[in-house]
Amino acid sequence: MKKVSLLVTFVLLGFCLLETQAQYNPKAPYEGPYKLNTWSLSAYLGPSQFYGDLREYDFFPVGTDNFDSRSERGTMHFGVSLGKQLTYLFGARLDVGAGNLKGMKRRIYQSYFNANYFQADVSATVNIKGLLFGPTKLKRWKMDVYAGAGQVWFKSTAYQLGSGRLQRRSDDSPTLRNNTAELNKKASSYTQEWVIPVGFTASYELTKSLDLGLDFRLNNVNTEKLDATVGGDPSSIYDGPSGGRLYEASDANSFLGTPKGSSALDKYGYLAVTLTYKLGKNPLRVEKKNGKWAYDFNALDAGKGFYHLRYTDPKLLVKPPRILSLAEIDSIAKANKPKEIDPRLLQDTDNDGVSDYFDKEPNTPAGSIVTGAGQKIDFDKYVRDALPGMACNEIFANILFDTDKAIIKPEFYDLLNKVVELMNKTQCRLQMAGHADRRASDRYNVALSERRVNAVKQYLAQAGLKDPNRIVVDAYGSFKPIADNGTVDGLKKNRRVELKLMP
Repeated sequence: MKKVSLLVTFVLLGFCLLETQAQYNPKAPYEGPYKLNTWSLSAYLGPSQFYGDLREYDFFPVGTDNFDSRSERGTMHFGVSLGKQLTYLFGARLDVGAGNLKGMKRRIYQSYFNANYFQADVSATVNIKGLLFGPTKLKRWKMDVYAGAGQVWFKSTAYQLGSGRLQRRSDDSPTLRNNTAELNKKASSYTQEWVIPVGFTASYELTKSLDLGLDFRLNNVNTEKLDATVGGDPSSIYDGPSGGRLYEASDANSFLGTPKGSSALDKYGYLAVTLTYKLGKNPLRVEKKNGKWAYDFNALDAGKGFYHLRYTDPKLLVKPPRILSLAEIDSIAKANKPKEIDPRLLQDTDNDGVSDYFDKEPNTPAGSIVTGAGQKIDFDKYVRDALPGMACNEIFANILFDTDKAIIKPEFYDLLNKVVELMNKTQCRLQMAGHADRRASDRYNVALSERRVNAVKQYLAQAGLKDPNRIVVDAYGSFKPIADNGTVDGLKKNRRVELKLMP
């Protein structure tokens, strides 16, 4: 069992150290709007106290060294702790420490003991100041409760009050009770046990990098051997050959299998002064401005400093939204106002498909077929002279429809037939866009314009178009008028399918 627990201990500590080396970065990003420092290193020192069978006093007892009593004063604990703040409310710490313990009991036991120990453990921390008071109260304070698990290595010896005669050691066992040579050989060895630390710590932020605080901890040990004494009833306390009780086969076991008597498992604790150094470059500490805590957003934005997650809730670093005045809104609108659009870009006076801005002949007769410059062309001659494999220039034409109809009128048959002939001889592509006037709902008009453009596409296919894949169709409903929907003539021009032959 000891070998297994020792192996588990070194694996856990080794993993923690590897994680520390791999992840340590004073400017490690925290999941928030700005980077935050998250690591800290603490050293602590203070008096220790044993809680078990051989105890008569608490911290700072009044006792003297004589034949009838032994002082419990003067025991200390010292250690170091590496802390990692995972979020504003939760964190973790790795502690390594050492100390000594003393205790005595005149009644029943007539014994006193001395013990030295080393300890290593990992704990989870909870920021109760943040939970109870929030991130904006007691800004200079941090109060945590913590609990964890680890290992303790100890060596303790019990003596008889008055005579000072050796009675027991923490490594005594029934198999060695009559083997004096082996017992003396083991006198310098340490006993290993599991320990569960629980505690409370409070820190005050002295400077940007240093905190001063107090740490109170109670360590629950999985053994009664910390004072080299297994508690029991008075009738059985002197069973051992050296004047004290030893382990028997009938003794009960703790939850990890360690033999125990009828009293509670041993405990020890300490009350220590802590000095914490907050790791990280360019640390910042929040200051008051006009009676309120204010964060230096200029330094944060420029990357010139970082607050520590021990004292800073990342939510406080979210900049409050700025409410613009009407004058500022008007100024921004004027600065971003687009340039005026030439009205000629929105007009097509002769309804030939070319905007007046680009139309070199803005007064071509209705139904004319024009080039991309708006100039009328003899489409019959253009088709006759077209050479196989040549590419088209831009050519525009419109097919008009009656109200609420998607039927091609006979007057446009000849034009569409020539479009088929031209496309079969050349590499022209055809873009068609269906339109409607405004006298219906948008949904209906889009569907109507789609029926019109499909009717034209179907006619071209039936007229012998060899490659319908060169046709691209769109349906815009009444969203792109070219004339005023308030007049009869304007309504007529808007009921159309635009044809655009392209290279």
